[in-house]
Amino acid sequence: MYRGDLARDGHPSSAMLDAAAAARLRLAWRIHLDGAVDGTPAVARGLAIAASAGGTLAAVNASTGETVWVKHGLGAISSSPTIANDLVHVATLGGRVYAFGLAHGEMVWTWSGAGGSAAWASPVVYGGEVIVALASPYGDNPLVPGRLVALDEETGSEQWNVCVLPGCESGDGVWSTPAIDDQGTAFVGVGNPGDGVLAFDAATGHRKWFANLYSDRGRDLDVGATPVLFNLYGREVVAQASDEGLFAVLDASNGAVVWSKELVSGSAVHGLIASPAYDGNSVYVGSASPPTGALALDPSNGNVKWRHDTAQPIYSAPAVTRGVVVFGTGAVFGDLGSGSVVALSSTDGHVLWSYDTRSAVRSGPAVAGDLVVVGDFAGDVLGFRPGDLRVGLSSA
Repeated sequence: MYRGDLARDGHPSSAMLDAAAAARLRLAWRIHLDGAVDGTPAVARGLAIAASAGGTLAAVNASTGETVWVKHGLGAISSSPTIANDLVHVATLGGRVYAFGLAHGEMVWTWSGAGGSAAWASPVVYGGEVIVALASPYGDNPLVPGRLVALDEETGSEQWNVCVLPGCESGDGVWSTPAIDDQGTAFVGVGNPGDGVLAFDAATGHRKWFANLYSDRGRDLDVGATPVLFNLYGREVVAQASDEGLFAVLDASNGAVVWSKELVSGSAVHGLIASPAYDGNSVYVGSASPPTGALALDPSNGNVKWRHDTAQPIYSAPAVTRGVVVFGTGAVFGDLGSGSVVALSSTDGHVLWSYDTRSAVRSGPAVAGDLVVVGDFAGDVLGFRPGDLRVGLSSA
């Protein structure tokens, strides 16, 4: 699933890549889809599954890149597929959600949201339900009510449907993917004008609290990154990055600010738009606003442990493994024919390995075992393994 687990920390237990192996990463395979691959691919049961802005969902052999099944014409997809209980769930920018069989790709059910709404966030499978977050299309045109909807995992039937704003007023779109703790409380970033973090009951959608992080003042500075859950000195906290450039850690029980820091001066669709990662030692953050780069923060106070500057912005949510931080670089505006995948030491930020994709990499990498899978703007999905010199090329 997106970020590896429900804590959304980008540090899945299945990730075994260490610094020595990262330094030996080689392209193992590549497939091509019809449109940008901005969502993080999902890896499970020997399959890597990726989706494109061209409306294609493809499942390939994670070892070889050989196509297992492919679906076309689904509508533009920007988020990550979610795999659970032999089903693949994917949401589109047209507000439609699909469930396909994992092994063969047969359609099991489909659901459509309110007219004009878009699903930028990845579907969340929890407690027999698929939780879907809805927001406005790009540019807030039209501006629609932000919603959270729960669908039955097996049938797609609607279980509950709640608006973020009272009276279902337009705004407060839910751009990020909810994180869920062990008690069943979900946390999610909310866009303008609220610009904050919403806590709700994952089983019912019932609101628990809302914490506003800053005044939007018409600047369109959404909270689009997915929050990260972890424990800090014995209490559960929610770490949240924002387009405005503010990074905040909140008390998970009530939304009170534990600490917050302005890391960069953000702007619409820039700032700290990439979801952060956490490995028990540091919080890893990527900036799409100058000075662009990756930062490691002390989780207790936000002090910068190290910084690695990049020539291009970071929209790619970092994955952190055994001493390694992996992310992509590349723009949303400007030169989309430039980009890279980079692996840094999580200890001090020095470069272990990099690969020139010649295309913007906004997809967060998925790491499973020693396999790294990532997508790029050109529509390629690339699989890397340490020391594997074989290069395959196929098309889905």
